[in-house]
Amino acid sequence: MPNILWLTSEDNSVFLGCYGDEFATTPNLDRMASEGFMYTHAYANAPVCSPSRNTIITGVYANSNGNEHMRSNYPKSETVKTYPEFLREAGYYCTNNGKTDYNTNSISPDKIWNESSREAHYKNRAPGQPFFAVFNTTLSHESSIHKIHSG
Repeated sequence: MPNILWLTSEDNSVFLGCYGDEFATTPNLDRMASEGFMYTHAYANAPVCSPSRNTIITGVYANSNGNEHMRSNYPKSETVKTYPEFLREAGYYCTNNGKTDYNTNSISPDKIWNESSREAHYKNRAPGQPFFAVFNTTLSHESSIHKIHSG
């Protein structure tokens, strides 16, 4: 089974060198894009972050889950499983290094991940165990780049 490393950087759009932005200075991401998989026809499934994370973690559009509105507490269906649950059943060690806002109160990070915290790391898995690891950065999240200044 392959190891899966998922790097999350939000609100970038196509402002990266690998997408042709001549102003962007992103050599590491550009190299990773040239050696890995780069989406060329990707679209946001929701207009804001938490409903998007709900769709990504469940594989179901947030509006179909009832979680399309920001700060939704609508529970997910009992028939819907998250992708870390499927991977753990397949023997993967699943870690999430940060974001846990899935726009519903019925997804408990402690129950779907082996580890979910700023210190979570795939290196804590058993020897030879495949891993699925998510590392999130908030540097490009709109809440970090559009600071409100009080005068």
